Amino acid sequence: MRIEQLRMDNLREGIHCGHGMPFADEWYGRLEAWLDGGTLRGQIARTDDGEAIGFVLYYPVEKLPVEIDGDGLYMVQCLQVKPPHDKGDVAKALIESAVADARRSGATGIVAEGLTKEEPLHEHTTATLLESLGLNRGQSRGFATLYYLVFSNETEEPHYMPPEFTPPRGRSRLRIDIMDCSLCYVGVHNRETVMQAVERSKSDNVEVVVHDMNTREAVASTGYSHGVFIDGKLTYFRRPITQEEMDEAIQIADSARRRDTDR
Repeated sequence: MRIEQLRMDNLREGIHCGHGMPFADEWYGRLEAWLDGGTLRGQIARTDDGEAIGFVLYYPVEKLPVEIDGDGLYMVQCLQVKPPHDKGDVAKALIESAVADARRSGATGIVAEGLTKEEPLHEHTTATLLESLGLNRGQSRGFATLYYLVFSNETEEPHYMPPEFTPPRGRSRLRIDIMDCSLCYVGVHNRETVMQAVERSKSDNVEVVVHDMNTREAVASTGYSHGVFIDGKLTYFRRPITQEEMDEAIQIADSARRRDTDR
């Protein structure tokens, strides 16, 4: 196995999770713009025969549209390995290469987010994997936990931004707020899935508000980079939404609101 730096000419081949997926061109275009602008960094793992089998993507956290703060740190945004390859060995090599690149680039350390809840619909980086790679456990939020490695004792531990967004209440129509960020393919997928579900519902009682979360400033103002709020409640977060569950969620929320109106 060998590890190579992410480049414009290996990005679409090496970052395999968008292959064959709807809306992938929009997402890959965003990644290419970030790489070309010097924000995105990454590593690609290949077999000795040259097959791309995994990747890790990371960014200076101060430039990244995520709800995580850490002075001078690089944030690991995505770490994936193609089955049936050994995730532990490949992930370890990718993280080690990312840490080495962060040191060379003058970062103060590296941070990643691990999930304690398994999601069969999407391959997230798990807390168990990050612990096995020797990263320190930090702050938790929901079913996510920060794991980090700093290069100096003077570097402060990373932390989550406080949630600031509160959808307005008491509106006559059912309101759906989409936190729209193209950092991950999941964000693009969820936005389009929600919009299509609203269109299928053919309801005049549904209002959709899309919040552009593709900048650091936008995320800081809300405390959320991803998520879907239905009638003021954070209903989905950090995973792909299926069409069936979005259709059901709109139907249930719309019916509940109509019953309250009829009382």
